[in-house]
Amino acid sequence: MEGLQQICLRCFHLIPAETQTCPHCGADLAAFAARDYADKLIAALGHSLSEVRMRAIIALGWRGEGRAAQPLLELALRHPVDVVEGLAVVKSLAGMGVEGRIALVALAERHQAHAVRETAQQVLRTIRHAKH
Repeated sequence: MEGLQQICLRCFHLIPAETQTCPHCGADLAAFAARDYADKLIAALGHSLSEVRMRAIIALGWRGEGRAAQPLLELALRHPVDVVEGLAVVKSLAGMGVEGRIALVALAERHQAHAVRETAQQVLRTIRHAKH
């Protein structure tokens, strides 16, 4: 059996537990571990497993992290065939204030999946009506 292992919080490779610098991406693991929780969630949007990305999308939405709006938009555009993920991004963006609305407009205009574009438009209409 191999020694204890950990997962690099930046590139998600499996590495030896005692490693302080990831041999795959060069990340300083202590510095990454000390980062803000929202920053870690935003970094998780780059994970190769859709389940990990989905958890990060949902958590960022619950937190209303406006600074996550652009990374969420980029994620949805990067994975256009994952409609479920795209719809989760729309839902999370809905609670992110101005930054979220800007990203929703971009999704409504640019996402390849009709369902994501339409849902983004519906959310934007709902937000507009709630303001009046």
